[in-house]
Amino acid sequence: MSDRRPDGPRSTDESRRRAVATGLGLLVGAVAYGLTLVDYSTRFGRTANSLGYASGFFDAQGRAFLDGHLDVPPGTLGIEGFLEGGREYMYFGPWPAILRLPILQTTTEYDGRLTVASMALAFVLLAVMVTKLTWLVRDLMRPDEPVARFEAASMGVFIALATGGTSLTYVAALPWTYHEVYAWAVPLALGAMYWMLRVLRSPDPSAIAWLLVFDVATVLTRTTGGWAVCLATVGVGAWLLTGRVHPERRRAGAAVVAGGVLMLFVGIVLNWVKFRHPYLFPLEDQVWTQLNEHRRQALDANGGTITGPQFFPTAFMAYFRLDGVRIVDYFPFVTLPAHPAPSYAGAFIDQSYRTGSVTAFMPWLLVLTIIAVVVLFRPGVDAARRWLRVPLVTGVLITGGVMAYGYFAHRYTAEFVPALIMGGAVGTCALTRWLQQRRTAIARAGLVLAGLLTAWSVAASMLVGYSAAAFTGGGPHLARYLDVQHRLSPGAQADLVTFSDDLPSGGDTDDLWIRGDCEALYLNTGDTYDTWQLVERRSLVIDLRVAESGEAGRVQVARALTDFPKSVWLQLDGRGRARVQLVNETGTFSGGWFDLVAPREIRIGVRDLAELGYAEVSSNPGGYVGLMRTFEWGDDWISSPTELEFVQPPAGELAALGVEMSTGFGLAPPLCTRIAATARGR
Repeated sequence: MSDRRPDGPRSTDESRRRAVATGLGLLVGAVAYGLTLVDYSTRFGRTANSLGYASGFFDAQGRAFLDGHLDVPPGTLGIEGFLEGGREYMYFGPWPAILRLPILQTTTEYDGRLTVASMALAFVLLAVMVTKLTWLVRDLMRPDEPVARFEAASMGVFIALATGGTSLTYVAALPWTYHEVYAWAVPLALGAMYWMLRVLRSPDPSAIAWLLVFDVATVLTRTTGGWAVCLATVGVGAWLLTGRVHPERRRAGAAVVAGGVLMLFVGIVLNWVKFRHPYLFPLEDQVWTQLNEHRRQALDANGGTITGPQFFPTAFMAYFRLDGVRIVDYFPFVTLPAHPAPSYAGAFIDQSYRTGSVTAFMPWLLVLTIIAVVVLFRPGVDAARRWLRVPLVTGVLITGGVMAYGYFAHRYTAEFVPALIMGGAVGTCALTRWLQQRRTAIARAGLVLAGLLTAWSVAASMLVGYSAAAFTGGGPHLARYLDVQHRLSPGAQADLVTFSDDLPSGGDTDDLWIRGDCEALYLNTGDTYDTWQLVERRSLVIDLRVAESGEAGRVQVARALTDFPKSVWLQLDGRGRARVQLVNETGTFSGGWFDLVAPREIRIGVRDLAELGYAEVSSNPGGYVGLMRTFEWGDDWISSPTELEFVQPPAGELAALGVEMSTGFGLAPPLCTRIAATARGR
């Protein structure tokens, strides 16, 4: 047995084992996270959706900081804005915006395209903190034992699981504000948990300073996590003040308590300046609340908020149900449950999306955490294990926000990751020691099982992340997803196809709907909102021939059947010129005039850009005209695609203008053609 301290000297062989285990584990995690983050491409400036919505919020907040204020320009945040005193505020914490300041004060070139870089940097911090926390936990639990090969392999598997097999890999799929906050909140919370242990082991000024840095960064990233780590820091300081940990360092405890209170106060002041509350947001003042009737009903039903213990049963079932995953026989093979999380115990919830469970997607981490609870909270444990209770309890406190929140989505499972990683590190150390005392075959079987469950979590997170990127990106991204599905599982995909001349209706999650002769292809998302998503649609082509004797006037040739129809018109000036016009509820927008030359033919094309929700209108001659919206807002401000159709003017109207008109569709999209051929051939 060695008498070295956890931070004492190690043999060359042991250092090498630690380095190799860490490197291989981080390699697995980095590959999983990195490929998901860039969506298996080289688009390092990509955004979650083609319009870039919610990927530039922190850029706007950063520029507001540079201008000396907290509020952002009106309309910048869309439905996420909070209107207070005539100003618009962001409820997200400002830490990612602060990190952008060096770039924002230098150039505007990357505005709206910094989220991938930010989330990549967050992964670097995750890798560092997982590594440091894992080995610190190991050395606190087994301070007198060198790391053998088996243990190194076990720790390497755990590091791979902690960096690549959690909800953070799924989070990486969507580089926008909603997910960027989790990319930072988790490693920052882990950093605070690591420094809590360092302070408990030795309350040096440098350790205390680092703990407070991570505290304030966490509270400036996500309120629930920030409050948890700051309150835990106060608890650490109070413990030191009792003299039970380091009797000679009681004064350090006072510094820790004061620091934890001060860091929490920073978060309180920031929230108070914006919303006049220490931690809550006035949801009644959010733009989305003004637009969405269901949100207003949820607030009324829950006393003006959507938080409270009434949501705990629904949250528990959503995040810990055993069947919180769906295995299918078509790509991606592993998906989220087919339906949004249902309400339990009569709770009136705000919004609910398809939500996977911790139990299904991170089963090994959950098992290890249960082991950790038994190991740490049984009577008579040593001082190190009592210290380890603090960060584990901190991780559990972090989850309090989502467990009492009436809004359910798969990204919220990231709230459980700090507790699971902390518990997983403790559980891995305890289980590894137990296995080392068993027969070699049993130990190897245990390591293989850990490896298989790690592979499951990594693969499952990557697959649901790939699906999320496609569904959110829409258009070509969704077409690429279905193309992969067709190539890997054409027969199973064919069973999902419905042919109809009507707009899609009913159906089940992942169903495909082909309208007419591939006039349009739709995918059923399974969510309550935007259930049928347009993948691609054939272009409308209008051919016109104008006689030399034609009169001045205009004629409608196509339209989108929105609430106020968007329409396409051909206008003639009677002097040999023509132009194309777009008409919507805000007015008429005209392309440039062009001369009609023999044979006086005009071709107008209306090409749907499904990823944008708009159709591009152009003509030959004439060129680009503009964009026409092809989706409709419902009563609750939920969008859905609408019909795009030709307009056949009365023959007399065309004759008066000297116009002959014929219509037809553009080429059938290749993807829809292949899917239809396979489905019809079965």
